Amino acid sequence: MNGSKVNLWHPLPVGVSDSLPPVIADYLDQCRSLLDTAVAQEETIAEAASLFAETILAGRMVHCFGSGHSRILVEEMWPRYGSFPGFNPIVELSLSFHNLVVGANGQRQAMFLENVHGLAARILRNYDLSPKDTALVASSSGCNLVPIEMAEEFKRRGVKVVAIISKAHSEASRSQRRDGRKLQDFADVVLDTGAPAGDAMIEVPGLETPVGPGSTIGGCMLINAIKVEVAALLTEAGKPPTVLTAPALVGNEKASQLFESAYDEHARRLAKLYAHIGEAPAEAPAARPRREARPERSEDRPRDDRGQERTPERGQERARDDRGERSGGREGGREGGRGRGGDREPRGASESVVPRQSIVPRESTAPRESAVPREVREVREPRAERPQREEREPREETRGRTGERSERPDRSSERSEGGRAPRRMEEPSERPQRAPQHQAESAPESFGGTAPVEAPKPANWDRMDDIERRLWLRENGQAPAPAPRPEGGERSGREDRGRDNGNRRGGRGRRN
Repeated sequence: MNGSKVNLWHPLPVGVSDSLPPVIADYLDQCRSLLDTAVAQEETIAEAASLFAETILAGRMVHCFGSGHSRILVEEMWPRYGSFPGFNPIVELSLSFHNLVVGANGQRQAMFLENVHGLAARILRNYDLSPKDTALVASSSGCNLVPIEMAEEFKRRGVKVVAIISKAHSEASRSQRRDGRKLQDFADVVLDTGAPAGDAMIEVPGLETPVGPGSTIGGCMLINAIKVEVAALLTEAGKPPTVLTAPALVGNEKASQLFESAYDEHARRLAKLYAHIGEAPAEAPAARPRREARPERSEDRPRDDRGQERTPERGQERARDDRGERSGGREGGREGGRGRGGDREPRGASESVVPRQSIVPRESTAPRESAVPREVREVREPRAERPQREEREPREETRGRTGERSERPDRSSERSEGGRAPRRMEEPSERPQRAPQHQAESAPESFGGTAPVEAPKPANWDRMDDIERRLWLRENGQAPAPAPRPEGGERSGREDRGRDNGNRRGGRGRRN
């Protein structure tokens, strides 16, 4: 074969076709048919090259994707000798790195992932695409799910798509997509590698299935035909590409300079794909409803719409309802020994201060006006009817819960939010000793002033615990006051009474 001439349009050397094994001659003959198929698509190749050249001149990139062995076509485009920047190779290792064949990162996993729905969208989530971009998607069958969804996602974002498939193989294959659509259904330009159905081209005598795939040969011819046409268009536009060139042609220094320049340009173009990643589209704020466009509130709208403003009349009704709910919540707290602290009224309020002898049970759900008539409330307003407590000496030094001392003014006349004066902690040595009290106090002068009068038990006496009963009896003069406790014990007793009294009155006592 040395010295023999080769005809490019006939792959076998002249005069030696009879000396080759028939299977080799058959394979090279089939490769010639692939070349013929590429030649027949010259205009389509020029159309794809024109789209890619416009993208590169605009400073953007051509996105190249291929899974499985179609990855070879992506690497054939860029980067390698004779190629130039402007192409973004998207090669997922999970879909194409299967050199171990079996085990971890094997072929089974890659073939499985190639038909996982949604993976294409996750891949493209990494890039800020633009309608100025273009894409090249290669798949011999055009029926695997990820390449189809890649083209679909590109189209959805306004990117034009060039597809490289084997038409014969695609027509004989079934799409993995539920609606039956294939890669060519989402492409603007479709190129055919010319490979037969099943890809393998040679029938070996005695072998059941064919061998010798041809899609890679036909696909690489199409890739390089596009590449040279793009280089010609860029040069005609006055922006010749920076081509990766071997040192054997231009020397080591020039080759190194071209490599660095080409990689730097690739990085600058690639940076644009991450400049605005994750930002909301410009039209998103305009699509949201504006606040001023909301309808005005009308009188016939339901009162449950609490986000709208209320009229003064409805606000008064709501306030009366709230007072009724608070009164019901306070009764529930007294009966159960614990209630919500925010539902009780201040103790200093004239309308809510009532002697315990005149407490009348009322329905918890009824409004305040219906349960307590206005006339009764006016009678209860005088504060003189309420038994006065013995004034205590002001103490300047107080102690918090953590035991730290602090100076506070005397607030014996002030009332807390729950109606109870804030308690102060004092040293045992500074605490005045109580005088022993009589077992029963004298009745008011209105009752004769000689014999103690026993007040009627409240309606909820049976539901009161021992502490509440003793407190009620002591406050109504029907039980002796406790004897003075030793130092240290009196303080804890006062705190316990404050806690219990707070629970009985509203579920929350105040401790300083």
